[in-house]
Amino acid sequence: MQKAKEISFEFLGQTFLFRSFISEEEVKEVLEYLEDKKKEVETFKKVPTFKLAVWLLLQVAHDYIKIKKEKEALENCVKTQLNKVGEFLEKEILSWGVREDEVDLPS
Repeated sequence: MQKAKEISFEFLGQTFLFRSFISEEEVKEVLEYLEDKKKEVETFKKVPTFKLAVWLLLQVAHDYIKIKKEKEALENCVKTQLNKVGEFLEKEILSWGVREDEVDLPS
């Protein structure tokens, strides 16, 4: 079983120390993402830390929901295409004169 590691990082002028199973590389990637998001709002105006944290939370949640919907749409597209391929293969096999019970096709 993997053991939780202590991870320390600085964000929004605060130092944070957590125990986590997330690798340091993944934490760095997340922090880079948040820093990029933070820079987006800082280009407009100076925002208090609490409001910035809430804004970042909303932005991350928005990105997550958008990507989740895109993933679901892609999964549906792939399922539709797989069904079409399956139907095509069934028709092709039947056109060869092979009975359905002689072929083990995935459903």
